[in-house]
Amino acid sequence: MIKKNKLLNPYLMLIISFLAIVLLGSFLLSMPFVFRNNPNNEWCHVGSYMDAFFTSLSAMSLTGLTTYPDGLVNTLSGAGQIIVMVLVQIGGLGIVTILTFLFSIFRRKLQFRDRLMISQAIAFNNFGEIVQFVRRLTIITVICELVGFGMGIPVFMALYPGDWPHILSNSLFYSVSSFNNAGFDLFDSTNSLINGLHTINGTAVLTDNWLYYYFTIYNGFLSLLGGISFLVIIDAVIEHRNPRRWSSFTKMILAATGGLILAMSLFLFLTDGLKPDNPMNIFQVVMTIVNCRTAGYSVYPISDISLPGKMVCSLMMFIGGSPLSTAGGIKVTTIFIIVISIVSYFRGKRIPAFKRNFSDNIVAKSMSLVFVVVTIIIVSFILVSLFGVREIPGHTMAENAKGDLLGLYLFSCFSFFGNVGFYTGIEPYLTVGSKIVLCFLMLLGHLGPMTFFQLFQNHLDKNSNVHYSFVEEDFLIG
Repeated sequence: MIKKNKLLNPYLMLIISFLAIVLLGSFLLSMPFVFRNNPNNEWCHVGSYMDAFFTSLSAMSLTGLTTYPDGLVNTLSGAGQIIVMVLVQIGGLGIVTILTFLFSIFRRKLQFRDRLMISQAIAFNNFGEIVQFVRRLTIITVICELVGFGMGIPVFMALYPGDWPHILSNSLFYSVSSFNNAGFDLFDSTNSLINGLHTINGTAVLTDNWLYYYFTIYNGFLSLLGGISFLVIIDAVIEHRNPRRWSSFTKMILAATGGLILAMSLFLFLTDGLKPDNPMNIFQVVMTIVNCRTAGYSVYPISDISLPGKMVCSLMMFIGGSPLSTAGGIKVTTIFIIVISIVSYFRGKRIPAFKRNFSDNIVAKSMSLVFVVVTIIIVSFILVSLFGVREIPGHTMAENAKGDLLGLYLFSCFSFFGNVGFYTGIEPYLTVGSKIVLCFLMLLGHLGPMTFFQLFQNHLDKNSNVHYSFVEEDFLIG
């Protein structure tokens, strides 16, 4: 009997290709030339292979954290930073998107099954227009990053007068890192803008300088743009500039994103803006919430945020950005559908949104997604608490971090799942077991839980082949 050729599951192909690039990046980041202060050209001079793998996965998943005790800029050379930037770019666009764009440039005609596989891999439903969508996605990314590159030049001209290699390279790095919501920082080992900008040799620019606010705001703008969904940019900027003609998806994303930022900013201001000791100002509150969507730059010490404030930030990181964007989390559409379904249940009727009703299937998927992810985060928190942290010779963990390890473990689990990458102070001290758990959360957050669910699509669709059903019965709940 001749067996029919079966296509490789596109979601499995996506996971395999992603991990292959991560492994390649980790190999490159363990080579001698990528480290600073390595005069003897020693192999893996700083840290271990686990640190290189963690950094590679962090770049590909757009999390933006390293476990090097001295941080990215003080550990990796220019070559190492270029490798990280390339990994961030691949992670932002996606390896499938890049390959499809290259095939379209060289006029290689994609067959029907190729289009179907690619559309499934990048979660784009209209496989007939997949090539045009990929071209637009790539062009939008390049244009936005070039704009960010230009916006960053005045900052680095002030920091490095006449040093054009530093000016251009740093501006490009921050543009790629911010638009793709990676949040890697070349100024500080903590992905932090708390103390203002400062050059490598330690010359400081104060936080009340216009340069600091300009730099922080334009990076926040780039991260918002990258996390808003390419479909929204195409619909609102390219195809329909009149808001009345925007799709319901575009309206949902913009309304949910704006509403979340306003609501979470208000909650964070109530918890930390009004506290008596070291309160947040309005700028810090808003930029913290914006960066919680997955950028990960901090303008206020994470360890100084109150417990209620950490809960607000964790919820924002859990929700994340929009589908088909560079952001992580369960996505704003998921939480929007759940809220609408809950309101509909209590009112006893369907509540349309933007002249659309939502199917019971999408409501069930949204609630299942939230339940599964919350369960995974809780299990991850338990495992990280068990594995804990370790001591590093020559380095000491901050006292406020030592005093709140359990809280920072939980906060980190939300941060890594949402691919936010806020630095809490415990990352360099994590044990190998803790790093493995957080690596899994980064992978899950970037590729999306639904990608892993689709690996079992045949089992999920098994009901379609069943020609009978049982009598429905309601049970007592609650």
